[in-house]
Amino acid sequence: MKHSKLLILSLIAVMTFSACGTDDTLQFNFPDKENNGGGNNGGGNTGGSTGESTDKNNTNKNVATDKMPTVVKNAINGLEFPKLKSNGTSYAIVHMDNTTGMVNFSTEWDDDMKSQRWSCYTFNTSNTASNVDRWKPAQGERQYPWDTDLQEQWGITDFTEDPTPTKQGFDHGHICPSADRKLNLTQQKQTFFMTNMQPQYSNFNQKGTWYKMEEELRKLAPKIDSDTLFIVKGGTIDAVGSESNLLGWKKNGASSDVKLPGYIPVPKYFFVAVLKKEFNTKTQSYGYSAFGYWFKHENKSFDSKNDKLGNYVVNIKTLEERTGIDFFCNLPDDIEKQVEEMDVQAIKNIWGFK
Repeated sequence: MKHSKLLILSLIAVMTFSACGTDDTLQFNFPDKENNGGGNNGGGNTGGSTGESTDKNNTNKNVATDKMPTVVKNAINGLEFPKLKSNGTSYAIVHMDNTTGMVNFSTEWDDDMKSQRWSCYTFNTSNTASNVDRWKPAQGERQYPWDTDLQEQWGITDFTEDPTPTKQGFDHGHICPSADRKLNLTQQKQTFFMTNMQPQYSNFNQKGTWYKMEEELRKLAPKIDSDTLFIVKGGTIDAVGSESNLLGWKKNGASSDVKLPGYIPVPKYFFVAVLKKEFNTKTQSYGYSAFGYWFKHENKSFDSKNDKLGNYVVNIKTLEERTGIDFFCNLPDDIEKQVEEMDVQAIKNIWGFK
């Protein structure tokens, strides 16, 4: 009886976060489908060169600046986008699939740290088809190529080597998984760009909580055209407060406690933020719910007998405090606050975690 009451309260809470109407105006031209994957065709409220929002209903949303490439301006209002960093070494990259006109996924790249901060993407019925196999490079082509989108959008060309510490047991860990982008070869190959990689322990990547999470997240992909999952994933490269969120700086065969030329940061934790937009035919409105995962980066397999993914679930507010990232900033402030501060047990009930 106690659990039944809690579930009912949880469902009521989700309904409270709904937006009336079927036009989905909260999504700024429906970034996941009607507007090809993200944002507002006109780049939203540009705010000149300051990037400051003047929208009273959404004071922290992403705002285009004068220096942004048009493709970036057009995408950053997508609900999958976190708040972009404002410093000059961080760049939003939008990976377009020009064969379909869709945004494939997007990334924030820190050129000073030579590391990505996160990748974000959507799951909906238009992009979850599996039409191609895992991409394999042609002879003489890099398996993890330099990001041509970063070069075309921002003119950055100084990344000349792959410093992933494979000799120390680390994989090239996809953040937007290649297995989630098999619609065509264009989307598939883009997931192998170095800007979509973080060094991950092999067991963590192939058998651990990260692997288990990706496997389960695919099962949540919407089966109805009106519904969408908005996903943000990454590894911690920024310090939050006095705590370092790094295992150190590494390069093939070498380690350092401080940043050195050619070394890359190895995250101490990995995170996932998930937002669901779901249309309720009875109320003729969209409802929103969200949850986060917080994983310690460990070189071990997932113990399915004694462990479960529900142990790693947190609400979005907690994830923001631990990462310093403002997730789902493009939701109106009142809805953002409600979905991000939901009680963890209520989240588990809604999403079916045990």
